[in-house]
Amino acid sequence: MEAAKFPPRVVQCQGDVLPAFVNLEPVVKIALNIEVVGARRGGAEKYAATLARWLIAAGHEVHIFASEVARNELPASAQVHWVRPNVWPGFGWTRAWRFGRASEKALASEDFDLIIGLVKTWYQHAYVAVGGAHPASLQCSSRRFRSPLSRGLWWCSRWINPKQWVYRKIERLQFDGPHAPHIIAPAHLVADHFRQHYGISAGRLAVVPNGLDAPRPAGDLVKMRQLFRDHNALNEDDAAILFVARNYELKGLEPLLEAFAPVAHQYPKTRLFACGSTDDGPFRRQVRRLGIGQQVNFLGFVDDIEACFAGCEVFAFPTFYDPCSLVVFEAMRAGLACITTRQNGAGELIDEGRTGYVVESPWAVAAMSDRLERLVADPELRKRIGAAARLQAREFGLADRAHDMLAALARAAADPLASPKTRKAA
Repeated sequence: MEAAKFPPRVVQCQGDVLPAFVNLEPVVKIALNIEVVGARRGGAEKYAATLARWLIAAGHEVHIFASEVARNELPASAQVHWVRPNVWPGFGWTRAWRFGRASEKALASEDFDLIIGLVKTWYQHAYVAVGGAHPASLQCSSRRFRSPLSRGLWWCSRWINPKQWVYRKIERLQFDGPHAPHIIAPAHLVADHFRQHYGISAGRLAVVPNGLDAPRPAGDLVKMRQLFRDHNALNEDDAAILFVARNYELKGLEPLLEAFAPVAHQYPKTRLFACGSTDDGPFRRQVRRLGIGQQVNFLGFVDDIEACFAGCEVFAFPTFYDPCSLVVFEAMRAGLACITTRQNGAGELIDEGRTGYVVESPWAVAAMSDRLERLVADPELRKRIGAAARLQAREFGLADRAHDMLAALARAAADPLASPKTRKAA
């Protein structure tokens, strides 16, 4: 496909004005390849649905190759191709490999103008690296363990884990050999990781931060806030801190609780709300050890996170690794003052001290505690930073990402070496 086939035009996508990839004539036939599509499964899976909606709104023919799809998150015109390879009992560690191989065969049987992969796929023109670089993910995850012995044992478990063997095999298929897909990284942090670990050249790398869907029609936010605070016995001036994640351990709940403890003791009306998972046993025990049980609420999985955003003023997310967390952008759009770490690509877009704070690492507990205390002690500061964050988040919509995404995908489609057919020719 030639780059000249990508002139911009203007379309509407859920309230955003977007330049489309091409004119409607001819329509570009695009495939998205990811095992699962849907917000309930994680950030990459949620972004896949967002990207599909965006491409369809731009007038393109979109095919999705997946084993599980939340159809309610996709337009009716999305064409789903089920890829459901058999996985023998006891061999679940081969699932990613089997899905990648089966989707490769399915994709190769049709002609597509552009194939976009997300998460452990290799038959593609462009790889949208919303999951980051796997070696960097492992390195950052290992830092959860303060003890060198515990960290060493964890690394040993990774090396003998057959699932990691599969991942390394997939990486060789993705980035070695004559097939050279383009990488679309959601942050400079991730782009640096792909240069470091895979030697990806600058010409094959683009940085396009994740974009937010247009917000759903807002309910009565004042009423939502009041209901949340009444339900949790919060007075209007009490500070409420929110933490949201599916993986509490990786996203830094342990250091957050450690940082919150001195603030909680000094400001007994302050509350911390953790939601997104029911796997919270170790953290409940930590809360009891720290003596802050009356000030920490575990909400489990929450269907409507908007109510939590409405009821809180601060969003704390001291993640050990996150390529570019959408939930930080969502919290900013809701007017929350955000605190995150340099291991989160989303932190690159926070204006330090004006729209939020970025601490050096999750274990920079003193720095995290200091930022929490500043916000808890000063209601006006919370409001000022939250208002600035809401204003900045207007720049995080899909419309603001469209031009860069357009250019990156156009380069991938026009590059002969990026064509997955070069794998067959090798």
